[in-house]
Amino acid sequence: MNRPGGKVAILGGGMAGLSAAWRLSEPGWRDRFESITVYQRGWRLGGKGASSRGRYGRIEEHGLHIWLGSYQNAFALLRECYTELDRATTDPAAPIITWDQALIPADNVGLADRLGSDWLIWLGSFTRTDGLPGDPGGAGLEMTVVEFTVRALRLVRDFAESLRGTVQAGITLSTRPDPPQTERWIVAVTDAAMAALLTLANPQAARAGLPAVIDDALRAVRSALDCERRPDHRRSWLLLSLMTAVIRGILADHLVTDPRGMRAINDEDFNDWILRHGAHPDVTEFALVRGMYDLVFGYRDGDPDQPAFAAGLAVFLTGQVLFGYQGAIFWKMTAGMGDVVIAPLYQALRRRGVTFEFFHRLESLQLDTQRLAVDTITVARQMRLADDRTQYEPLTTVRGLPVFPSTPLTAQLAAPEQIPPGGWHALETHWSDHTDAESRVLRRGVDFDHVILAVSLRMLPVVAAELIEDRPEWRRMTTEVRTVATAAFQIWLHPDEPTLGWTDPGVTLSAYLPPFETWASMPQTLWAEDWPEQDRPGTVAYFCGTLDAAWPTDERGPGYLHRHRQQVHRQITHHLDHHLHRFFPGAAGECGFDWRLLSGADGETGRAALDTQHISVNVDPSDRYVQSIPGSDRYRLRADESGYDNLVLAGDWTDSGMNAGCIEAAVMSGLQAANAVAGRHRYHRLRGLYLP
Repeated sequence: MNRPGGKVAILGGGMAGLSAAWRLSEPGWRDRFESITVYQRGWRLGGKGASSRGRYGRIEEHGLHIWLGSYQNAFALLRECYTELDRATTDPAAPIITWDQALIPADNVGLADRLGSDWLIWLGSFTRTDGLPGDPGGAGLEMTVVEFTVRALRLVRDFAESLRGTVQAGITLSTRPDPPQTERWIVAVTDAAMAALLTLANPQAARAGLPAVIDDALRAVRSALDCERRPDHRRSWLLLSLMTAVIRGILADHLVTDPRGMRAINDEDFNDWILRHGAHPDVTEFALVRGMYDLVFGYRDGDPDQPAFAAGLAVFLTGQVLFGYQGAIFWKMTAGMGDVVIAPLYQALRRRGVTFEFFHRLESLQLDTQRLAVDTITVARQMRLADDRTQYEPLTTVRGLPVFPSTPLTAQLAAPEQIPPGGWHALETHWSDHTDAESRVLRRGVDFDHVILAVSLRMLPVVAAELIEDRPEWRRMTTEVRTVATAAFQIWLHPDEPTLGWTDPGVTLSAYLPPFETWASMPQTLWAEDWPEQDRPGTVAYFCGTLDAAWPTDERGPGYLHRHRQQVHRQITHHLDHHLHRFFPGAAGECGFDWRLLSGADGETGRAALDTQHISVNVDPSDRYVQSIPGSDRYRLRADESGYDNLVLAGDWTDSGMNAGCIEAAVMSGLQAANAVAGRHRYHRLRGLYLP
């Protein structure tokens, strides 16, 4: 555990690093620390949550960023930030003043259901709940195993009862001793749910009799599915089969009383686990289950035929998504994540006195001779600032909103005309021919006393090779905790969505065809862009999915990135030509996608037109998504488990309690890192109960 005092160096300006800086720099922080400095390569912050503004001020995201209403810690931090920033006083001209103007409820969700060679789109809307995520003074929802099971049982009971008026259309229900077969199935399910609810408080009774009762319900659901051919009715029975199998697994595997809670089953894949507990075989292809895997990019090596999602985490996240949200199930940003989350955090942290060293690329950490602490840190200064600058200020404005630009503000640089080989983005990639301005060595006791390592997981072999060689737990973590490459793209079209044939604006839809399984309608962001009137879009659509890009690889240099960019371009073209019509039939021309509809295409078609839109190919080791592969959970290190006296860890790859690649995990890890540096308990002022 680190002793308070001295200088803090935070290596990495993603959400985990910024969250650590936020907690450490609270009022009175100078009584505890001499300085807090964030070191960041390139000219913008945000990591995998970064976004910037390109041509016409358009929002260009790293990927699709949507917050769940259960992200209690992330929302609490953001709400604190906007309150402190007080834009109503300090920047009243800004179009986004408060947090609830930055993120708005998004109730509409969709799943794509396979039907032979065709697809059915399943749309739904989640009811709003009382309260809002991150409400001041709240402790967060404590989704224990018991609470999840009770909520799941009520869902099964209520849903089964609802089938009497939906699935049973045309069938007369009666109270005779021998009711129709379909009614008997419903009765079996509701009876099992009621029995489980009545006896759940008695673990001994649950062990003794409940699995058998629930087995009867599972057999009834299986019979219904084997007989049912109507897609909408099958969907209902598949949901019952899924939830009933989950409940049986919780009870049969004694998760209610196991001190490890849901983590006890994290070595098993979720699909394998529910099949072992009686789910119908078709459940693994159920759109809701595929959507769960899509949510966490849960495919080994990016292969859609190799789903992999730790069972305990899958159950836990399902409980968070379905039962743990406040306000709305999803919250969408009204501009880019860099605009409404990262930029306000930067502004507030700067006002607090936190220092940011942009254009500083981390090269390596070196241990002292006793191998007990980090002694020096080597960083490369990528660009020199102009003589009149002591700090680089990264923000510009678009339509009055402070934002990160897509290239540096060169007037602040010593050699503004010196564009790196491969363009400015060479400053943000592992593969770069750019010649750095100088190498800097930061020294313990001079430049830092505490270090928060907040880089991405796959960067650890690059920057922390000495630590990996020194400690077997680091080797196991960097080997066993897996990542996957992703790809995302955004297209802007002149017509609005109703004109294109889609009548549910703002929906987020998943479980569709790989490699772009997820699509989000994002019209709420268009106001923030600065298009010329004659080219103004009426629709913007975001797509994302996994990408097969092996890592580590023997392939070196920019060729690896270029090859995968070519691959993604081909996949996007095929997706637009052959699959977009299911959402936007009005975008289909005689030979596929009608390229003339694109805003900003300047009359180009095909590949040339696609190059005018925004594509993010996330194969860089710092960009890869951290997965929740079965068996990997045990190898994650906590923020305070680096093994070195002055080093703590931060990132969605740590054991934060929510061990999935998401903003909430990054925020939780950053807060835990700050607690470790400050000598506080790991869960000091964290919301929710995530670990036993």
